[in-house]
Amino acid sequence: MMGAAFALASAFFWGLAVVLFKKSGEVFSPITLNIYKSLVALVGVGGTMVVLGIPFVPDLPLNHWLMLSLSGFLGITLADIFFFTALNKLGAARVAVVECLYLPMVLVFSFLLLGERLTPLAVFGGILVLGAVLVGAFAERGADENDTDTVGGVIAGILSMVLLALGIVIAKQVLDDSDVFWATFVRVAAGVVTLAGIVALHPRRDQYIKELALSKAWLTALPASVCGNYVALLFWVAGMKYTTASRAGILNQMSTIFIFIMAAFILKERITKSKLAAITLALTGAVMTIFSN
Repeated sequence: MMGAAFALASAFFWGLAVVLFKKSGEVFSPITLNIYKSLVALVGVGGTMVVLGIPFVPDLPLNHWLMLSLSGFLGITLADIFFFTALNKLGAARVAVVECLYLPMVLVFSFLLLGERLTPLAVFGGILVLGAVLVGAFAERGADENDTDTVGGVIAGILSMVLLALGIVIAKQVLDDSDVFWATFVRVAAGVVTLAGIVALHPRRDQYIKELALSKAWLTALPASVCGNYVALLFWVAGMKYTTASRAGILNQMSTIFIFIMAAFILKERITKSKLAAITLALTGAVMTIFSN
């Protein structure tokens, strides 16, 4: 029960963060926004560990450190860059449809890596979600939006969900034996270190550093980062720790509904018949995976 509550809370705070990140993406590039929110998360989680007296270097096997670091690289460094790219190209409402791929991907990787059951119904549900992604992405393009932007956004969104799911599933067994705050700190630290390496080698590094300077963009980027990469991230990891990977993934999928609603009220994105059809199709696929377990 506790794991389910954590997973659902994560979905709500992530939904709120996504609509705020959409506003931030108008100023920050995907890489810069990823660095910014990861640094906020690192400071927040690290500070909480100091207050609670949680050790930064616990007596745990090297394998725990390596698996969590790999999880952070896949699920933070790579997945979030692709996610913010998709968010910029598709908008929050359509990204909510793409996010429905997260659950099928968790189920697939749970089956492949953890031996959790994958039924034909779950497979069919995943196919429905993929169909919804395509319908939702291409049905509501703006007048100034071209096929290249849409295709690029869809591909980025799919890659983001695949890497995000893989990153958390490979950490599942390690999470069972680790403190939630420490595990989150290691994942985020790995993300920050690898992102710093990418920026240092990137030809546009001066631009990225300049974008991080204090500006009005922080008014949305800071609360978005706190909601999405401190509060939601902790709840996400805790949900994965205290329940099965499949069940946590199912409840995390509720972020789709939260994003869809908040995009309409906060970002004033139109709720159209095509978007409703895509969301309905995607959630139908997600529900099918629920009953497949």
